Amino acid sequence: MDKLGYLGPEGTFTHEAAVVYSRGKQVDLVEYSSIPDLIYGVDKGEVDYAVVPMENSMEGTVNVTVDVIIHEVKVYITQELVLPIHHCLLVKPGVRLDELRVVLSHPQALAQCRKFLYERLRGVELIATSSTAAAAKEVATGRREWGAIGSRHAALVFALDILAENIEDRGGNCTRFVVLSKKYSQPTGCDKTSIVFSVDHKPGSLYRALRTFAEREINLTKIESRPMKTNLGEYLFLVDFEGHVQDAVVQDALRELAEQSRYFAVLGSYPRFREERGQSLADG
Repeated sequence: MDKLGYLGPEGTFTHEAAVVYSRGKQVDLVEYSSIPDLIYGVDKGEVDYAVVPMENSMEGTVNVTVDVIIHEVKVYITQELVLPIHHCLLVKPGVRLDELRVVLSHPQALAQCRKFLYERLRGVELIATSSTAAAAKEVATGRREWGAIGSRHAALVFALDILAENIEDRGGNCTRFVVLSKKYSQPTGCDKTSIVFSVDHKPGSLYRALRTFAEREINLTKIESRPMKTNLGEYLFLVDFEGHVQDAVVQDALRELAEQSRYFAVLGSYPRFREERGQSLADG
């Protein structure tokens, strides 16, 4: 049976993503305490796959994920999934809103629910925890007047009541997760590829690199830069585009790009996430 690693503890959004990904599959879930350890686990063969957060619609790229994949291991992206991020107010069974004196959660979750906390729980003490799941666990084992901001998934894991749902200040918050493996994913006809490359410090170098895709009508879905971790001012460019490395037009484009690049690597080709399917998975 394959082993699937995830960033723990149980009840995190990453754990939820692992549960969603593993539905219908025969896998053992393996908990890791940090993103680097999780990715190293795949590289060393401790687990067959790992689910890691790649980017958030509010906070941007998860830099530690990207940096470890690029600089420290030889693993490939084989799948992506996007989960909506909704925060809930969690309490012990039977606790009322007016009983709460403390609310615990990850600092980002507390910040994303500032309006709700101000309007409904003004004066309640806010305590930061290492994750929303850790907050839910503390409430489950702690005092009656404690509440946590966490996910519906965390409420199920720790047998907590949900006093209020979707309490985040802004809608549309979602996180893109990727599945890592030592193997390439086979083409499906609806794929995406992630690459990383660097170019010379010469006028037009980046333009010529990106023109490689435009001339072949390959659609870019994302581009960003990350430090090369060598000298100040030297950057790597991360690009996602539609297509699979086994597609003839993609192979032609990548050959040309590799010839222009000081550094070039394919991070993986994988099925494109389809929102309508992903939404049903997240809700089911």
